[in-house]
Amino acid sequence: MDGLGVGALSEYVGRYVSMVEQKYRVGIEHADNYRLETVKAALEKGFSDIGLSSENPLGEIVHPGDKVFIKPNWVASRWRASCPHRDTLYSVITHPHVIEAVTDYVAQALQGQGEIIIGDNPSIDADFRELMEFTQIERLKEKYDCKVSILDLRPLVCDDLANYGKRDKMVPQPGDPAGTAEVNLGRESLLYGVDPTRFRGVFDEREETVASHTGETQLYTFARSLYDADVYISIPKMKTHQKVGATLNLKGLVGSISNKNQLVHWQVGYPEIHGDEYPSKAAWEAAQTAKVTHRGAWPGNDTIWRMVVDLYNALRKRERRYLSVVDGIVAGEGQGPFCPTSKNANTIIVGEDLLATDIVTARYMGLDPVGIKYLSHFMNSEISFEEISVMINGQSENDFFNYNDLYKDFLVMPQWEMLKKLN
Repeated sequence: MDGLGVGALSEYVGRYVSMVEQKYRVGIEHADNYRLETVKAALEKGFSDIGLSSENPLGEIVHPGDKVFIKPNWVASRWRASCPHRDTLYSVITHPHVIEAVTDYVAQALQGQGEIIIGDNPSIDADFRELMEFTQIERLKEKYDCKVSILDLRPLVCDDLANYGKRDKMVPQPGDPAGTAEVNLGRESLLYGVDPTRFRGVFDEREETVASHTGETQLYTFARSLYDADVYISIPKMKTHQKVGATLNLKGLVGSISNKNQLVHWQVGYPEIHGDEYPSKAAWEAAQTAKVTHRGAWPGNDTIWRMVVDLYNALRKRERRYLSVVDGIVAGEGQGPFCPTSKNANTIIVGEDLLATDIVTARYMGLDPVGIKYLSHFMNSEISFEEISVMINGQSENDFFNYNDLYKDFLVMPQWEMLKKLN
């Protein structure tokens, strides 16, 4: 699919869709509100869309005795002071009733045998206690007849945003009680062959970031509770993202990594000096005295999308079963991931393949998946539009990828306007 423009791509899909087996099924269902019964009704329809049983919907994915890891988006516990506007925090994080509804079906499938872990590795400055108080999610630990744990997977936290990026100012904590699982992608990494000397992770101290991504050493250290699970269930927020265009299942895998300094977000500087932190020398110079910066937040960032691809490939080194439930009842548009504007998209999206569900969700947001680099990478190598079957409110949507509808028409930041040019 390299080199296809929007018009040619539409013709390509129309010509060959009937000739290619549709391997992936994704269901899009309407949900008016976050009442638990509303969410469960939408989920039941979504499960039916992708061919799951009505009596025990997750029985084909979750088996008695399994360890099931459920990962919501818990990136923040409050609005950052730098956000220009603030409405509901549920435009930023997954709503607890979506988590609860999914967990109800997981517990049903486990039949009292097995373990459920709900956890995330939030932004390093998120207050997990505050997050637990806000969501009241800990009550689920007593709801079911199997073990339920709720975990903050971070080994380090930042208790003062003024210290963000300074490793020696971080506060240590236990992290994942099961420990970590290290994956070295070596030559398979999309960062292999890229000069690492300008790589930047979460901390100002870049030595560890560079050492983790030099030559055939391409390391990602996962939380073991997540990595070793028999089933991984992702419940992302439907949300735009300044650095990559959209954050859903694959970008959400940032929250699976214990050592955040291994996550390369950009290369320091601007293109003239082989960096992609800012688009120009002038932008870089202006940022040196700015109170709020947006480092790496432009489509020319050629680093972060590679990291996202790496995370997905590293996750798949271990065999497991998957499910995605995208929370788009209240979604986030504009300045995501931390400062979006809330959007009542009134949508739940369900799929068994994380990548296919991301492609469908981005398209439903009114975005061009081909313009999102970490998605287009896989569309060039292992998945195509015509292999994905899409149901919207119980009806097959054969023209879903033909670019004739903006669907939910999400607002994006100006630098990402090219994602909206679908027609």
